[in-house]
Amino acid sequence: MRTHTGKAVQKALQHSALLNKRADALGRTVSIVFMTDGLEDVRGIPNPVLIPSNTQFLREQQCKPYIFFVSLGLKEHEKQLNDFASNPALCGKGQVLRDPGGVQLNKLAQNIRPVLITPKLDVNLPTVNLQPVLPGTTTEPLNINSISNVNAKVSLQLEDPQQSGIRLIPPDRTINLVANQATVIPVRLQIPAEAKGGASSLRLVLTIADQAIAPITIDLPLTIQSKLQIQPTRLDFGSTEVGKTTETQTLVVRTNISGTASLQLQGNSKDVSIAEPSAAISLQPGETKIPVQLQVTDSNFAGDVYDGLRQRTFTLVLTPDNSIASPVSTEAHLHILMPLGRKIVIWLLLGLLILLITLIVVCLIQRKTPLELAEDFRTRKRLEGALVVLEPLPQSSQDEEISLTHLQKGRVCLSDLIPAIAATNSDAELVTVWRAGKKNIDLRCLKGVIFVNTKKINTDELYDEDIIEIDNVKLQFNWIEHQRPSESSSGQTNF
Repeated sequence: MRTHTGKAVQKALQHSALLNKRADALGRTVSIVFMTDGLEDVRGIPNPVLIPSNTQFLREQQCKPYIFFVSLGLKEHEKQLNDFASNPALCGKGQVLRDPGGVQLNKLAQNIRPVLITPKLDVNLPTVNLQPVLPGTTTEPLNINSISNVNAKVSLQLEDPQQSGIRLIPPDRTINLVANQATVIPVRLQIPAEAKGGASSLRLVLTIADQAIAPITIDLPLTIQSKLQIQPTRLDFGSTEVGKTTETQTLVVRTNISGTASLQLQGNSKDVSIAEPSAAISLQPGETKIPVQLQVTDSNFAGDVYDGLRQRTFTLVLTPDNSIASPVSTEAHLHILMPLGRKIVIWLLLGLLILLITLIVVCLIQRKTPLELAEDFRTRKRLEGALVVLEPLPQSSQDEEISLTHLQKGRVCLSDLIPAIAATNSDAELVTVWRAGKKNIDLRCLKGVIFVNTKKINTDELYDEDIIEIDNVKLQFNWIEHQRPSESSSGQTNF
């Protein structure tokens, strides 16, 4: 009273599995033909079997049976018949035939028979197997899933439109396919060391011998990983003055990609720029030589005056425009020299700064202004004090006292100052002498006999109110605040 199509499909698939286990099943084809009114009616049937629930039986039989739904109803058959017949687990071996009222069954039979006997080969290659590969390597096996409805012998060829040099490593023999039995064909690819990086459009061609099956092609999109190497790993640009360009150094780039790349500086590259290359670098598979020059800008180097030299270490980074390649880098070293003229100016400025600091310190210690210190320096070797003629008294009172300070001299003979001494056979000179940072005035005997404070001397240090005697001439030396110390500590020196 009902139409339990799902149960019928289940029973047929179970029987198909039994047939395919028979000893004589090799080379035979199981075909299932359902004749139905196209409408399933399971009213009142406990636990009905749904048509889609039979998909698992299809998977278990590995694409072996052919299934034909012959729709005989006058009304349009259910959509689920079409869905089941086109299920991927059938590997294209499902079909729905329409014959309302069953008036063309003989013709339908003639349409079914050629399908069963026409040789057919189905293949597919899961893209999950296609991983990027390195140049100079052999890929992991690429598994081609195949099934034929007849026994067949298959050979493989590789088409390489780009002539990349990639070589196919197929099985060492022709592959024998057993009818209706899924077979995995493993193949590998040998990638040459000089293979160009990027996507390669390859094609596998499966040719079937002794069967009326046209060659089958499988597109094989393969990505070859990029190779980008740079040598040397360290570049030394030597020494270069500011405002000038370095000597040319050469970078050698080895790669399997083509395109352009840019060269940048990273790290401690202040005041340094790339003079060459000035434009984008063209890369080709193989070896590319890149001449590199650096420009040192003329900037303030006052903070780096140690030996007039700055040592820089930074990184040269080569970045390709091709996204499949990663940037590579090399370490660069450069000594930046300061021009000799600028170096001299800086040292002079530092010297002046030190002199200024010294002057300030001296002013603070001496408690004098710079002008006062300058005056002291200017007069440091000049005589100071005065001589008073005691005997014989000069005819003019103005000649009684002679100012040594006004002479502005560091040395003077007494005979040049006092005519009475010039008439004798004796003479002495006054000389400015610095001892232990202190200014002194010495009296040195030039000829004859000289007495200071009644003591005969050759050379003696004079103090305030000392009495000098030369023959009949008596003088008093006056130098305020320069009193003679006690006798025990006297600086008098006789030679």
